[in-house]
Amino acid sequence: MAHVAGSSALADTGCIIPEIYKQKQNDIDVSRHGRFDMLRREVAAIDGRLASARLPLGVESLDSALAGGLALGRVHMLCGRPGHDGALTGFAVALLRRILAQTDEVAPVVWCPAAGGGSGMLYAAGLAALGLDPGRLLIVDSPSPGARLAALEDILRTEGLAAVIVEYDRVSQTSDYWMRLARRAQLAAEASGVTGLLLGWPVAASGFDSLWHIAPSSAAPLSSAPSGQAGRDPSWNPSWHPCWQVELRHARGGRPWSSQLSWDAYANSLSEIRREHETEAVPEPLPFAPPGPARGSLPLRRVRPSSNGHASAQLAG
Repeated sequence: MAHVAGSSALADTGCIIPEIYKQKQNDIDVSRHGRFDMLRREVAAIDGRLASARLPLGVESLDSALAGGLALGRVHMLCGRPGHDGALTGFAVALLRRILAQTDEVAPVVWCPAAGGGSGMLYAAGLAALGLDPGRLLIVDSPSPGARLAALEDILRTEGLAAVIVEYDRVSQTSDYWMRLARRAQLAAEASGVTGLLLGWPVAASGFDSLWHIAPSSAAPLSSAPSGQAGRDPSWNPSWHPCWQVELRHARGGRPWSSQLSWDAYANSLSEIRREHETEAVPEPLPFAPPGPARGSLPLRRVRPSSNGHASAQLAG
């Protein structure tokens, strides 16, 4: 009996040992897959491919090019001609209005404007006319564009901000510098969830979530108010609609895009300018020549056979 009992005990133990081994192997596989998934998410976050919140801009073709809209909690570069026209600042204000509509009503905006010398300055009354509350702006004034860019990472890491706008003037840096700055700024923005906008002249930069080029548009402003607009706001001026030539040169996860946009500051809406009524100028076809010799042209000659078999030429008409 003892031998039998011992045999059954060994048999039971033999059944238990493989089960324990299988359980440990499953735990190891689950742990390995968990670590692999976590590593994959970290790499995707660093590379900027992780799904993030998107802000639709209200233009279907542009939102499609942006893979759903402007990525929030990222850094975007807007290039143009600051100091020569207000297109760059105006488009930045339009994007800022869209961002503020989705954030906390009391969250401040940090704006680091360009230094003096023809670049202009922020005007509180003008910003208020565009629907932007000047009381929400924290102006960080520095004459050095390098100092502003150096502070970009620290400002983006500050939680509780609605957005950060930094103007970098005509700073001259290498492409490696811009790549390192973009990587640090992107990580800081993703950690805090703050959206950043860089404004300045075109530079050889890469690594930002999107790259834009903004210029004034030659399109005429809208001639009539949208349906019901004049009834809601009698002071609405139909002749004042800023228009821009917008070129999206790079968008992470998206594609390039180019068109003309108009912004309604009152409704805080962007719209694409479609010139369906305009066609290319086609020259009119030349009229057919009238029968007979045209006035001022050479006379026509008619060849008639003569009685002796030789041809003779006569002037027609």
